[in-house]
Amino acid sequence: MFYKVFFDTQQGLELFVILEGMSHFPIPIKSYSEEEFKISSVVQCQKEFLFHSSGKKLESLNPQHNRVLGAYGVHEYGIPVIYASDKPSNAFCYEPTELYQQTKEKYGTSVYHRLINGNHKILLGAKLKGYIYVLSGKDFYEVTREDFEIGKWIKSTEWITDKEVKPVDVIEIIEPYDWEMIPEYEFLGDEYVGELSAEEYLAFAQDDKVKEAIREVIEKDFTPVVPVGLKRYLQ
Repeated sequence: MFYKVFFDTQQGLELFVILEGMSHFPIPIKSYSEEEFKISSVVQCQKEFLFHSSGKKLESLNPQHNRVLGAYGVHEYGIPVIYASDKPSNAFCYEPTELYQQTKEKYGTSVYHRLINGNHKILLGAKLKGYIYVLSGKDFYEVTREDFEIGKWIKSTEWITDKEVKPVDVIEIIEPYDWEMIPEYEFLGDEYVGELSAEEYLAFAQDDKVKEAIREVIEKDFTPVVPVGLKRYLQ
């Protein structure tokens, strides 16, 4: 068993890749379960700004506040980290409803349903509330990963750090930038956790109030509201 380390001196990058089951990264991370997600590569972030969203107002972002996965009792990457994206989103600018929180505590794992319908992206069991944090990219690493969701492996990229960071800027979200929140919620089971089309969810849902609330949202046009303070970081 062995690993290889690749250096790109022109770009100033160090690329560490998984090979034959072994891994070596610039920060001591690992997947909590390779049946759930796999880490493909980790490189130093080269972007000027990254973004993080939260339902809480914070002076600094501390990885020690990163929650453990309830059913496993461990952190997703084996250690606490801060997550970020190269595109702003209000996906985590929400306050969960009591029903959503009770369901999460009951099952001890992810119970979210995110619905897609045209230009609508909807999170169930949530009320819009929170902030988008603008962060310096130099504090982060870019991670390429694959997650097993709804019966298939889905590749994605995110940025993480195991260090405490101070935001460059903090922008309050009072209207949807990209994700709409509705308090109505019905848990369909583990096999449907993740992103679904609204039609798929409506086909399996039993609660008429939930279905009515979803239909009411998707029947209207969605126009994203870009906060004035965020525009300067979108160039």
